[in-house]
Amino acid sequence: MTQTTLTTKTSSLDFFSCLVERLIQGPVVVAIVTATHGDVGSQIGEKLLIWGDAQTMGSLTEHTVKATVITQSFAVMKTGISQRIVIDPGNNLFAVTADPEAPQSTAQVHVWLIRWQGAIALSTAKAALAAINTGQKHRLVIPLVTGQFPYILGAEGPSLRNLQGQDAYLEDL
Repeated sequence: MTQTTLTTKTSSLDFFSCLVERLIQGPVVVAIVTATHGDVGSQIGEKLLIWGDAQTMGSLTEHTVKATVITQSFAVMKTGISQRIVIDPGNNLFAVTADPEAPQSTAQVHVWLIRWQGAIALSTAKAALAAINTGQKHRLVIPLVTGQFPYILGAEGPSLRNLQGQDAYLEDL
């Protein structure tokens, strides 16, 4: 099981504010860099919102990674099925695979794409925004498993035991 925890420095008030605004209008794909290997410009925790006709907010350092993520987001938006993509930006060639166990090249950026939509998504985004605004200790948990939606853990919330044996992205808000 791989779990990555980031601190409040990588949490973005602007990001979650935009996510709430966009969710009120319709579905949004959230892309998060969950791992990197080799010499890449991307960093774990970089996030990008994609909605409508390839409109975006957030940041992905490498423009070619961003272009690949935007292209893949259309399938996630259409099907609602989350996916992990591994982008190999070596030699300006971009191989995309959904298999994180595939042989690793010298440079890889792992990105989790998930469609946020509806009342649960809006509630989760508002809870993240509230946690950032109040400064109370909360954690965003994104199980890297298709069919499981992100949630917020508070100081009084349930433990991470629900994630036993699963990969997850964790971000302190």
